[in-house]
Amino acid sequence: MEYGIIIDRVAQYLDRSDLGTSGSSPASSTHIGNWVNDTRKDLGLKHNFDYLYVEATISTSAGSAVYSLPTDYLGHLVILSNSKKLTRLGAKEFEELIRTDEDERTSVAELVVNGNADSGAPEYYIDRGMYIELYPNPDDTYIITLKYYAQPADFDTTDDEDYMSRFHFEAVIFGAALRGAIFLDDQAKIQIFMQAYDRAIIELLKRESEKNQRDKYIRVRSWKDYDLTAFKRLHKISN
Repeated sequence: MEYGIIIDRVAQYLDRSDLGTSGSSPASSTHIGNWVNDTRKDLGLKHNFDYLYVEATISTSAGSAVYSLPTDYLGHLVILSNSKKLTRLGAKEFEELIRTDEDERTSVAELVVNGNADSGAPEYYIDRGMYIELYPNPDDTYIITLKYYAQPADFDTTDDEDYMSRFHFEAVIFGAALRGAIFLDDQAKIQIFMQAYDRAIIELLKRESEKNQRDKYIRVRSWKDYDLTAFKRLHKISN
């Protein structure tokens, strides 16, 4: 469902003359548009949509270990340095790794290829919320590839549409309507749209799970899939 249609649907559900529709009241459309985009970001946090799995690259600087994550980052980070996958460590492991010297090595520190080297090609990283820290400190320029789930880009024109708004438009509509009801302090509609949004999310997760299961199913062909002549020719069987 296109962005402009979703805005109209939300206005109809809220049923407020001071909101109007996308064509008659641009100011109200701006508010509804914000609620629609906020809902899409919320749904992106609730489910890892395949179409939101993206890739970005950064270049390291010698001696700099800390780098910001992309502004649209939503999680599930995979990092490669010059095509080699880096190992993710937890906070305790990472601290043990960078603070251990040659005389006091831990099992974690022993994982480093060159002993306790604190400078070289990155091997490990820690995710610190909105930035990452690499170890060892890069000693040169390395191309770091980040693969992650991103928040959906905002809709801004009436004909904008994406996977989420096409296949899960009810979740988008009810989520935006709920935000509108909260903004208007309409207690009756808050309860209605809260329940509708929860049901839409459950349906979204169910449908996505079923789709993923179908995508995983691979049927192996057997001799029954070929006519006898084609089967004999394929396996070079003579009469």
